[in-house]
Amino acid sequence: MIQVAYASKTGHVEKVVQTLGLTNALKIVDGTEQLDGDYVIFTYTTGNGKTPKQVETFLASHPGVKAVVGSGSRAKSHIETFNFAAENISKAYNVPVIARLDGTGTSEDMTNILNALEKM
Repeated sequence: MIQVAYASKTGHVEKVVQTLGLTNALKIVDGTEQLDGDYVIFTYTTGNGKTPKQVETFLASHPGVKAVVGSGSRAKSHIETFNFAAENISKAYNVPVIARLDGTGTSEDMTNILNALEKM
Protein backbone atom coordinates (compact mmCIF):
# COMPACT_ATOMS: atom_id res chain seq x y z
CA MET A 1 0.00 0.00 0.00
CA ILE A 2 1.16 3.53 -0.73
CA GLN A 3 2.56 5.69 2.08
CA VAL A 4 0.37 8.27 3.82
CA ALA A 5 1.26 11.65 5.27
CA TYR A 6 -1.31 13.68 7.19
CA ALA A 7 -1.91 16.93 9.02
CA SER A 8 -4.58 17.23 11.71
CA LYS A 9 -5.60 20.31 13.66
CA THR A 10 -8.81 19.32 15.45
CA GLY A 11 -8.12 15.59 15.49
CA HIS A 12 -10.55 14.66 12.71
CA VAL A 13 -7.86 13.75 10.19
CA GLU A 14 -5.89 11.82 12.79
CA LYS A 15 -9.03 9.88 13.71
CA VAL A 16 -9.56 9.02 10.03
CA VAL A 17 -5.99 7.72 9.77
CA GLN A 18 -6.50 5.64 12.92
CA THR A 19 -9.87 4.32 11.73
CA LEU A 20 -8.23 3.21 8.49
CA GLY A 21 -5.56 1.37 10.49
CA LEU A 22 -2.70 3.29 8.85
CA THR A 23 -0.17 2.69 11.63
CA ASN A 24 2.82 3.82 9.55
CA ALA A 25 1.30 7.15 8.49
CA LEU A 26 3.57 10.17 8.89
CA LYS A 27 2.09 13.03 10.92
CA ILE A 28 3.01 16.45 9.55
CA VAL A 29 3.64 18.87 12.39
CA ASP A 30 5.75 21.65 10.86
CA GLY A 31 6.39 20.48 7.29
CA THR A 32 10.03 19.51 7.80
CA GLU A 33 9.25 15.81 8.30
CA GLN A 34 10.96 13.39 5.93
CA LEU A 35 9.35 10.87 3.60
CA ASP A 36 10.82 9.09 0.58
CA GLY A 37 8.81 8.01 -2.42
CA ASP A 38 5.19 8.31 -3.43
CA TYR A 39 2.44 9.09 -0.94
CA VAL A 40 -1.14 10.24 -0.44
CA ILE A 41 -1.68 13.32 1.70
CA PHE A 42 -4.59 13.72 4.13
CA THR A 43 -5.33 17.29 5.18
CA TYR A 44 -7.81 19.71 6.66
CA THR A 45 -8.72 23.17 5.38
CA THR A 46 -7.78 26.19 7.45
CA GLY A 47 -8.90 29.79 7.56
CA ASN A 48 -11.00 30.87 4.63
CA GLY A 49 -10.37 27.86 2.38
CA LYS A 50 -6.59 27.72 2.68
CA THR A 51 -4.15 24.83 2.71
CA PRO A 52 -2.32 24.66 6.06
CA LYS A 53 1.18 26.20 5.90
CA GLN A 54 2.89 23.06 7.21
CA VAL A 55 1.20 21.03 4.45
CA GLU A 56 2.36 23.51 1.80
CA THR A 57 5.90 23.32 3.19
CA PHE A 58 5.82 19.52 3.19
CA LEU A 59 4.46 19.31 -0.37
CA ALA A 60 7.08 21.74 -1.66
CA SER A 61 9.90 19.44 -0.56
CA HIS A 62 8.23 16.08 -1.28
CA PRO A 63 7.25 15.80 -4.96
CA GLY A 64 5.85 12.26 -4.70
CA VAL A 65 2.25 13.20 -3.87
CA LYS A 66 -0.14 11.02 -5.89
CA ALA A 67 -3.54 11.87 -4.39
CA VAL A 68 -5.24 13.79 -1.60
CA VAL A 69 -7.91 13.15 1.01
CA GLY A 70 -9.57 16.22 2.48
CA SER A 71 -11.48 16.67 5.71
CA GLY A 72 -13.70 19.63 6.31
CA SER A 73 -17.01 20.74 7.72
CA ARG A 74 -20.31 21.21 5.97
CA ALA A 75 -21.41 23.50 8.80
CA LYS A 76 -23.05 26.67 7.55
CA SER A 77 -20.01 28.81 8.38
CA HIS A 78 -17.68 26.51 6.37
CA ILE A 79 -19.81 25.25 3.49
CA GLU A 80 -18.47 27.79 0.97
CA THR A 81 -14.88 26.62 1.56
CA PHE A 82 -15.63 22.93 2.16
CA ASN A 83 -12.46 20.89 1.44
CA PHE A 84 -10.75 23.73 -0.44
CA ALA A 85 -7.31 22.54 0.75
CA ALA A 86 -7.85 19.20 -1.01
CA GLU A 87 -9.00 21.05 -4.13
CA ASN A 88 -6.01 23.41 -3.98
CA ILE A 89 -3.57 20.49 -3.73
CA SER A 90 -5.35 18.58 -6.48
CA LYS A 91 -5.04 21.51 -8.89
CA ALA A 92 -1.49 22.51 -7.93
CA TYR A 93 -0.05 18.98 -8.19
CA ASN A 94 -2.43 17.54 -10.80
CA VAL A 95 -3.54 14.67 -8.54
CA PRO A 96 -7.00 13.29 -7.79
CA VAL A 97 -9.02 13.90 -4.65
CA ILE A 98 -9.80 10.45 -3.26
CA ALA A 99 -12.35 11.73 -0.73
CA ARG A 100 -13.91 14.93 0.55
CA LEU A 101 -14.84 14.06 4.12
CA ASP A 102 -17.28 15.89 6.34
CA GLY A 103 -15.44 15.65 9.66
CA THR A 104 -14.31 12.05 10.08
CA GLY A 105 -16.43 10.77 7.21
CA THR A 106 -18.69 7.72 6.99
CA SER A 107 -17.95 4.01 6.97
CA GLU A 108 -18.56 4.08 3.21
CA ASP A 109 -15.93 6.83 2.90
CA MET A 110 -13.44 4.65 4.82
CA THR A 111 -14.08 1.68 2.52
CA ASN A 112 -13.63 3.86 -0.57
CA ILE A 113 -10.38 5.35 0.76
CA LEU A 114 -8.93 1.95 1.63
CA ASN A 115 -9.84 0.61 -1.81
CA ALA A 116 -8.18 3.58 -3.49
CA LEU A 117 -5.03 3.26 -1.36
CA GLU A 118 -4.74 -0.46 -2.11
CA LYS A 119 -4.89 0.23 -5.86
CA MET A 120 -2.02 2.72 -5.69
